Amino acid sequence: MGVVDPFPSYLSHNSFRQSVMADEASGSGVGEEYAFRWTKEQTEVFIKLRGENDELFTGAKNSATVGWRIVLEKMGLSGKVTPARAKKKWDNLKKKYKECKYPGSGEGVSGKPTAATCPGPSAAVSDQEEREEEEREGDRQPAAKKRRRDSDQELLDLIREDMRQQREAEERRAQERRERMDRLFSILERWVPK
Repeated sequence: MGVVDPFPSYLSHNSFRQSVMADEASGSGVGEEYAFRWTKEQTEVFIKLRGENDELFTGAKNSATVGWRIVLEKMGLSGKVTPARAKKKWDNLKKKYKECKYPGSGEGVSGKPTAATCPGPSAAVSDQEEREEEEREGDRQPAAKKRRRDSDQELLDLIREDMRQQREAEERRAQERRERMDRLFSILERWVPK
């Protein structure tokens, strides 16, 4: 076997570098020839660390990427798994857990996993999900509702102000019409003999 030229003849050095950089940016770089396989132990540690570092996942822009990067560094997987793949793993774990937690009717009898027999996330995910749901319902809804109420109140105030201005304009026009009609009647009264 011959030595493979890292710079094929159809690529210049710069275009090769640009294609490698594009591959790395898209997550399908040269170094990713294999898909990382998670062991059960790694998955359990992953779930545990995600729960312990919940404050890193605030929903702010790029906070999740930073959070996943920290979790992966603590696990020693920072060079093997990208934060995007860690997020995908977490989403898949939550999806699998929800499928097992709420199986369709009759599943379990037909040999499919039930919530009790489902392999996958441990109770740590259950606790984590409960905390996330409570946080979403408890913390975020009132703030969102308050903002919505504030914006609704502002909208109502604008509508009321607009209606008041329209009413005033209509009253002015009606007054001007009455005054014109009064002048017209006074002119007609002068012309018409009594």
